Amino acid sequence: MKLEAGAKVGPYQIEAKLGGGGMGVVYRAMDTRLDRPVALKFLPPDLTRDDAAKARFVQEAKAASALDHQNICTIHEIGETDDGQLYLVMACYDGATLKERIDDGALTAADALDIAIQAVEGLVEAHRAGMVHRDIKPANLMVTSSGLVKILDFGLAKLVGSEGITQTGMAMGTVAYMSPEQLQGHEVDQRTDIWSLGVVAYEMVTGERPFKGEQLQAVSLGVLQQEPTAVTSVRAGVPAEVERVVARALSKRREDRYQTSADLLSELRGVKRALDSGSAAARTADATPSIAVLPFASMSADPENEFFADGITEDIINALTQLDGLRVAARTSAFSFKGKSPDISEVAAKLKVKTVLEGSVRRAGNRLRVTAQLINAADGYQIWSERYDRDLEDVFAIQDEIATKIAERLKVTLTGPADAPLVKPQTDNLEAYQLYVKGRASLYRRGRGIARALDCFKQSVTLDPNYALAWAGLADAQTTLGFYGMEPPADVFPKAKEAAVRAVALDPDLAEGHNAMACIALVFDRDWSTSEREFQRALELNPSYVQARCWYAFFYLQIVAGRTGEGVAEARRALESDPLSAYATSLYALSLGMAGDYPAAVEQGQLAVERDPESYVAWWTLQMCFLWDSRFAESVPSGETALAISGRHSYALVTLLFTYAEWGKPAEARALYDELQARAGREHLPPSALASAAASVGDLDDVLPLVERAYADRDTYLLFAPRMALAGAFLAVPGVRDVIRRFDLPDGFPLAEVDPD
Repeated sequence: MKLEAGAKVGPYQIEAKLGGGGMGVVYRAMDTRLDRPVALKFLPPDLTRDDAAKARFVQEAKAASALDHQNICTIHEIGETDDGQLYLVMACYDGATLKERIDDGALTAADALDIAIQAVEGLVEAHRAGMVHRDIKPANLMVTSSGLVKILDFGLAKLVGSEGITQTGMAMGTVAYMSPEQLQGHEVDQRTDIWSLGVVAYEMVTGERPFKGEQLQAVSLGVLQQEPTAVTSVRAGVPAEVERVVARALSKRREDRYQTSADLLSELRGVKRALDSGSAAARTADATPSIAVLPFASMSADPENEFFADGITEDIINALTQLDGLRVAARTSAFSFKGKSPDISEVAAKLKVKTVLEGSVRRAGNRLRVTAQLINAADGYQIWSERYDRDLEDVFAIQDEIATKIAERLKVTLTGPADAPLVKPQTDNLEAYQLYVKGRASLYRRGRGIARALDCFKQSVTLDPNYALAWAGLADAQTTLGFYGMEPPADVFPKAKEAAVRAVALDPDLAEGHNAMACIALVFDRDWSTSEREFQRALELNPSYVQARCWYAFFYLQIVAGRTGEGVAEARRALESDPLSAYATSLYALSLGMAGDYPAAVEQGQLAVERDPESYVAWWTLQMCFLWDSRFAESVPSGETALAISGRHSYALVTLLFTYAEWGKPAEARALYDELQARAGREHLPPSALASAAASVGDLDDVLPLVERAYADRDTYLLFAPRMALAGAFLAVPGVRDVIRRFDLPDGFPLAEVDPD
């Protein structure tokens, strides 16, 4: 239909033609009844060729008009001319299509993220209602003059589950933006829209389409068979996080993409937060005073005094962290230089600080000598130095004096009353204090270190029953024993909860206490809302608390809530605050693996091992990442190392079994399963680990009884197994998914991954 300005269509007066394409012609018009501008879209005759086709289209148009979201173009009504021509009446917006924006050149990563997030927010709403757009492309995304993104033209959408006008087998849409399954005429779902949005995002940040060609056949071949050139190879400076998201959205196999638009939205929001915080940090880093506190050297003959020296260092770090306007390198990163003699300039470069504090501790009987010197990294000169010869009981006063002097020298504003100490001792029992520090150091390494940590914390609270930090440490150690399957959950989780409650009661403002409460709410109470609230409270009290951020990122956001992108962003923040920490690196690697970015996960896993070659969690992480990436020959030696460090811990053993099973080595997998069964007869092993192992070797009859027992025993690995392992055989056993549903998981959990039916 060709209309001139001034023509009338029902109550609408045509003003101008806005555009046209394969799905019809669009005119700007005035609604003479309501005196408002509208857009009229006249559909091609072949889409409404008979009464049945019209009925199907009206059904789908009604469904699309029910979508009420700020990022979806509003459909006011459906009209029909006297000669039977159907048209849609839509809201009319001032602005330009994304195609027009891209034609002017590639967008910045920040602008592209903002547009992509808004578009996906609209898709989430549509997908929730059962609508798949099927034609996402720059021409169908309007950016209004106020910056609001509107998805146009749900004319290709179909109501999932009904016989839509765009029936299976019809190759519709623009080829360059069509998913492989759509191009081949297969059934489509929301993952098709995710692919198309991936193409759009690629084009936004590079200015080029990922699949190009002079003819449709060449473009189609690219979509079906060729991998696009990496975003950063086309345009330098695009953040790696953006490239990772685009690459996953453009996975040829639907199973390798984001499984829901909600997953993609979570990931995009996480990337945006990370980039925003990184930009803010970059803007302020040069102007902000910064310091790294190196581990004070123990000058005493007794090796146990090394932990005493470590405790002094840690307390000074904690005190300095409280100072507004001072950036302090995290404890684990600073401790990575322990036992070495690094050049001050090397420390400053790796930790991105301007000043470095180093010192020594000599303990003899009840006397203590502490030396400290603050060094300007730029020229190596001392800014300040001091020696303290005091009684042992003055150790906390010495720490406070050192922190105060540093604040004065770096011209950092002290908050609170002038006479308030920066170092606030949690205990006046020095032996309890030393045991706590030793316990935390052991706990971070996991494996055999968990039992050593538990013993230290028990001794510490015996010496000082009012030591809140030690109670929090005791809770963490007991929770970790249960989580790692080293003790029956029923034996340790109630004790962990009691210790966590005691810690918070003794000090309601203790981040460690709230983190302990969060973890026990997650693994024992299965109280998801309380768990998130307690994690957030811990991070509010201490944003630099790496363990809390790591646990929140991986165990809650990714595994329980299924908010994958947010989990990756939080894990990245933990690593950024403690960049040389093997533990933070390990958890970041696991979060990347959970997000499907296996090469990046392997890279971070290798870094974790480099940073602490004696850490069980680092070696097990690398083992898991190699397995995810199907690098079986490399996963095996990593697993063997993890087994040696941990005393053949069951999780490393099961992961090694998975590796052999996936590698096509059933005899080796069976041998490990026999070992697990033999050990289960004489020691505690998590029944869920045995269940997933049984599924992998084909003993399917054993799986469901073990899963039922795992659920009853509050075996936490049961919740993680479907997300952590290559668990297709495990989830395929009848009844297993039904047990997992009993967890009553948060709405964001990707149930489709657990229950594809």
